[in-house]
This record gives sequence, structure tokens and C-alpha cells, in this order.
Amino acid sequence: MGRRLGQHMLRDKSVAEYIASLVPAGSVVLEVGAGTGVLTLELAKRASKVYAVELDKALAAYLSARAPPNVEVIVGDALEIEWPQVDLFASNIPYYITSPILLKLAERRLPAVVMLQREVAERLRAEPGSENYGRLTVAVRCNYDVEVLKLVPPRAFSPPPQVQSAIVRLTPRGPCVDDFKSFEKFTAMLFSQRRKLARKACREAPEGKRVYQLTLEEIVELFGKCRS
Repeated sequence: MGRRLGQHMLRDKSVAEYIASLVPAGSVVLEVGAGTGVLTLELAKRASKVYAVELDKALAAYLSARAPPNVEVIVGDALEIEWPQVDLFASNIPYYITSPILLKLAERRLPAVVMLQREVAERLRAEPGSENYGRLTVAVRCNYDVEVLKLVPPRAFSPPPQVQSAIVRLTPRGPCVDDFKSFEKFTAMLFSQRRKLARKACREAPEGKRVYQLTLEEIVELFGKCRS
């Protein structure tokens, strides 16, 4: 089966085995973008239950026909459906929904092992003042410690993407704010003018600093002082 809905299917079983090895035995796992099930089947060997979400009906039917009993295939849009109660999120996230899925994850603070474009992984661990540092960095790091564990070459997928991928572990940390949704909106507003002086967005901002130079701690402080 080829690419559906902008999805690059994982075909390298060793990569799927590596991701599954990071899942605590007996966990209940949510997978988004299950595709042909290469990762799903490895997760099912470790997890007590796998909820495998797939938007494409043909792929979902293909996976349902070969999945073991502890896999429940859910046909639907992961951004629209109600997520089941799970212990962990593990996914080769389809490129076209990477940012919104990460934001949805961060809101829930679910432990996660995800495969992303390398560029996105670099954004997640970017430092203030760097080109990759932005709204997604801040939103995810508000609720997670980020570890980039392993790079994955294009040949591990069908069809091969034009970029490398990375396996990233997201470990929940104490939340940086009480109201994440409002914080995420505030950071979206801030970073819509990332190169402007931060004081133009909020008078309480440190003098001389541009938005993309603000640390997470400074942004949290501004959120407390400047949100409308």
C-alpha cells in the first residue's frame, strides 16, 4: 500500500521494535496514524491494549484483518475524536498533523514516544535565540522533558520521505502553568511577531529582548502579567 493522506508508512520492523521496546510492558497505548500496522503489531506484543487510530478506511480495514485481539482499530481523525484513556502515546505521527497532535498531547501531558521529522525534533529541543525556537518549542517544553533518542533514515519508510526522521521521548514534567490552553494561545500571539521586541507585545517584558530570545521561564512570567 502506498502513501495515503500525506503519510509515509513505516516499513522497517527494527525501528518498530525499538519504539515498542520503550513502552512499559502491560501499558495501554494510543497510536495515531497506524497505517499498515508495522508499529501497531510490535506495540501489541508489549502493551495490554493498543488503540490504533487510522483515518483511511481501507488501511483501517487492512489492519483490523491482521491485528491481534488486544488491538482496537479506530477509524477517525485523531484531531477530532475523543481520545481513550491510556497510559502512553506511541506513534509515527503523519507529517501533516505533527504540530496539532503535539499540542494536543502537551495539553494532556501523556507520556509519549513519537517519530517526527528531524526538523521538528530539533525545534522541540531548540534553545532561546535560535532559528528553530518558537511557539511549538515553548508549548511542548512547558509540560515535557524532551529527549531525541535516535535518527531514522528515509529508507525506513514507504514511500521514503526527503528528510530524516527522529524518535523522540516526551516525559511529563510539572506543568509550567495551570491553564495550558490559555498559555498556548498567549504563546501563539507572542510568536506571531517572533522577531519584534518583546516589549511591543507586553510592557513587562525584559528590555531589549526579542520574542524568540525569551526563555520559557520569562514567557511563563509574562503570561501571568500580560495576558488579556
